[in-house]
Amino acid sequence: MTIGTFTLLRISAAALVVSGSLAAMAGSASAQSNLTSTELYKDMTPTADAVDVDVSRYKKEGPYTIGYAGFGLVNSWRVQAFESTKILAENLGVELRITDAGGDANKQISDAEDLLAQGVDALLISPVASEPLAPVIERAYSLGIPVIVWGSDAATDQYTAKIVADDYYFGYSGGQKLAQDMGGKGNVIMLRGIAGNSVETARYDGAAAALKEAGGITIVGEEYGSWAFDQGKAITETFLAANPQIDGVWASGAAMTRGAIEAFQEAGRPLVPMSGENLNGFMKLWADLDLKSSGPQFPTWQAPEALKVALRALQGEPIKSSYLLKPAPITDAKAAAMPDVSDDYWVEQYLTPEEVGRVFPQ
Repeated sequence: MTIGTFTLLRISAAALVVSGSLAAMAGSASAQSNLTSTELYKDMTPTADAVDVDVSRYKKEGPYTIGYAGFGLVNSWRVQAFESTKILAENLGVELRITDAGGDANKQISDAEDLLAQGVDALLISPVASEPLAPVIERAYSLGIPVIVWGSDAATDQYTAKIVADDYYFGYSGGQKLAQDMGGKGNVIMLRGIAGNSVETARYDGAAAALKEAGGITIVGEEYGSWAFDQGKAITETFLAANPQIDGVWASGAAMTRGAIEAFQEAGRPLVPMSGENLNGFMKLWADLDLKSSGPQFPTWQAPEALKVALRALQGEPIKSSYLLKPAPITDAKAAAMPDVSDDYWVEQYLTPEEVGRVFPQ
């Protein structure tokens, strides 16, 4: 379904209070807006093998129309990524042509084709699945427009630039901390993301490697939970019924961790170490329950930075062919959690308090 310029299909979210914690943000680095120019964010780290892109083939005069072939506003991470991009586009006077695939790879393919048929000046795409999306990405690239792949990988090298987080590191750091919290031994269940998604695969591989390195940890169950609270809870309930001893939970995303916490509580089982993420609602629970956990980060700002890279290419400004983001995990939930801010907010030092208020309005 195509969404009109700058309109948004909103998921249900708790109201955001822009006092309290947001006011405290004003003195931090996030108070300096990153959404008013095409200067790349300080944590946009090129990969070791990145090369300078020949932007002369893309340079043209504005105004620009950018195609945003959306993965789908399937959770608050996607909402925050999209809304940040929308704010940047508005600030820079850029028109976004927006589609929403609803997490469906076939829909995203047709959406991208529609955007190309409309003659957009650049295409931003976060692939639902790496293999199926490759042909349409290659076709877009062949048209001579900047094609920026972000957020998840594509099974092709025919794009202008790629911006992804180090998902292996995400999984490995969470798995490593979990193993430490478990004392290097015991039974673990693993709550995975969406089958076939490059983000899911890399996170799982990293976590599995860290758990194996511990030497004394046994994986007694694993299942795909689509990064969803309800599925994470249901899977954990099933594993709890089948396993009298579970000593740790690794999850590919914090929404599933929250589901696991609730499943343990309702089953009357003591909470065990669980990996997490920088989702504010999870970090509140982590702090309140004094849970043994960690908060690996998967930046929502990949999306607005992808728009910046596309605009820089169109303006003939330097860009690299690939960026790999590796922000350090959050280790202190009591310091990082924002009690007066929506559970759906992803805590990052990127948006100003006012911009956070726009993403999750009162």
